[in-house]
Amino acid sequence: MKNLYIIGAGMGHIDDLTGNAKEIIKKCGKVFGSSRLCMQYKTLNENITAPKFSELLPQIMQEKEENIAVLLSGDTGFYSYSKTLVEKLRDSFNIEIIPGISSKQYLLSKLLINYEKVNVISVHGRSNKVIGSVSYNEYTFILTGGNAKAHNVINDIYNAGLQDVIISIGENMHAENEKIISLPIKEALNYTFADLTVLLIHNKDYINPNKPLKDSDFIRGKAPMTKEDIRWLLPKYLDIQENDIVYDIGAGTGSCAFEFAGHAKNGLVYAFEKEEEAYNLILENKKNLKRYNVECIQGKAPEILQDIERPDKVFIGGSSGKIEDIFSLIYEKNSSAVITVTAITIETLYKSIEAFKTYNIEPEIVCINSAKSKKAGPYHMMMGNNPVYIITGRK
Repeated sequence: MKNLYIIGAGMGHIDDLTGNAKEIIKKCGKVFGSSRLCMQYKTLNENITAPKFSELLPQIMQEKEENIAVLLSGDTGFYSYSKTLVEKLRDSFNIEIIPGISSKQYLLSKLLINYEKVNVISVHGRSNKVIGSVSYNEYTFILTGGNAKAHNVINDIYNAGLQDVIISIGENMHAENEKIISLPIKEALNYTFADLTVLLIHNKDYINPNKPLKDSDFIRGKAPMTKEDIRWLLPKYLDIQENDIVYDIGAGTGSCAFEFAGHAKNGLVYAFEKEEEAYNLILENKKNLKRYNVECIQGKAPEILQDIERPDKVFIGGSSGKIEDIFSLIYEKNSSAVITVTAITIETLYKSIEAFKTYNIEPEIVCINSAKSKKAGPYHMMMGNNPVYIITGRK
């Protein structure tokens, strides 16, 4: 069986290669790499070519040389093409991965920062992950690219409300025009950065996403609010995962949306509310609670949902009598979405069940009765809350 060496070229500078990687490149009969890498790496092996990306796999399979190397820029263990190569070729080759110095290691070493507190994310097609990571981590390293340019990511973070963070920018690292700067994010808003740029965000005011929110944590008004006893259960019924896109329809004060945000810590929660007073309360609570991966949108459902990205999980706390239309739009966007409805009236319970039956879904129905103690002189009296029905449907 032939040998395939997947070699991490890091930022693309030949000095970033380990000694072992250089020796392997020298001994291989054939080396594949990008056109950007080929020029300087020819000093190690003249037999290096840069095929089109779509032709790389077929050419590796057809290669007759005993020892073959593939040079991959970036980190071989982080959103790398090495994963695909291993999956496709592991039965045909003896594969060895030779890692190099990554942009994360390089930038953090320049900034004299250790890795322990750093959350690492890529925004290649995953821009939703940024805001939650910055909210819930002291340090976030961001690998930009594709349509998610560094300057666009910086503006997204600032516009989400994270306006006091410090941003470190590594541009064209280990190249002649390398630039590494650190500054408050507001001072970086007018910059435009090269494609080969990575970011480190420092949020000294980061919060713990796992802390359950109590009713007393919220700024209250006349808007309705789902009580904490129910609110803490809803993420479990919805089975919210950390990368989920979640809708909270009829968000009120935003209490459920902010609870969900901690569970969808690398995702995004959309809080929809038609009433202006309640919408403004959500904005106040967002600033107060610092769970910035909640996007507040004012408008009536289902119309306001039309142009929003597809949800994974949907909570309906208020439907204004349009629950059937809301279901229709949700399932049009994602036929596998999990929907949970809360109801305190029999009529809403009935309409929810009927809406699920339209899609041949037998919902799970739970009635929660809770009571809380209230001090009465030397005694504690248990004061009952209204029973709440939780209706959940999943395909």
